[in-house]
Amino acid sequence: MLAPARAERLWLALAVATLWTISVGCQAEVEQPHPQVHQLPERHIARKRAMGQRPPRVLSCFRRGRLVILAALCLSQPLPVGALLPESWPSSPETADDQRHASPPLLKVA
Repeated sequence: MLAPARAERLWLALAVATLWTISVGCQAEVEQPHPQVHQLPERHIARKRAMGQRPPRVLSCFRRGRLVILAALCLSQPLPVGALLPESWPSSPETADDQRHASPPLLKVA
């Protein structure tokens, strides 16, 4: 591209589209229902692992948002707006390390 103004508009459009996709993905992640572990037997492994926490993130917010937007387009539904919701900050560096090591690494899928 030889015109800087055209490249600037292209980068702006990509940035806005990325932000919108991530915001839709964050909103979809928050709207997922909590696991109902209290209905499981006392000695069930899922009950022991849950401890009132959400399961670790399997899909990135970008990928989840892209899937939600594509589903809305395929089903002829209105496009979602989304909202950016911040995650809570750790209270100390030690708890950040604990949280980082608590969740297993994500597997790469094609």
